[in-house]
Amino acid sequence: MADKLSPVESALAELNGNLAVARAESKDEVVLPKQTAVWVRDLLEDMAEGRLMRAPEPEEEMTTQQVANLLGVSRPFVVKLIDEGRLPGHKVGTHRRVYTRDAYAFKQKRG
Repeated sequence: MADKLSPVESALAELNGNLAVARAESKDEVVLPKQTAVWVRDLLEDMAEGRLMRAPEPEEEMTTQQVANLLGVSRPFVVKLIDEGRLPGHKVGTHRRVYTRDAYAFKQKRG
């Protein structure tokens, strides 16, 4: 049974489909899903206002909440994955952290 796509993955899939149709039909316009249009608008506003946008480096650390958001699961579930050794993590003081590379690798494995 396939996992349900996250809202981001669904919007990206719809956008990719719309881009393919536009290419095939030699159109200059592409229909954006509403949520994707909101994200694009927000991104452009951030860029226009000088807020830097960059991809995280593999060695950067993520909080358990950031990992939960990435995976579309709860923070306690991420903590459980770390404690069970299913997701590589480490502690900084009393807080659990996950390297970005490990979080994305885990997401890829989940399919």
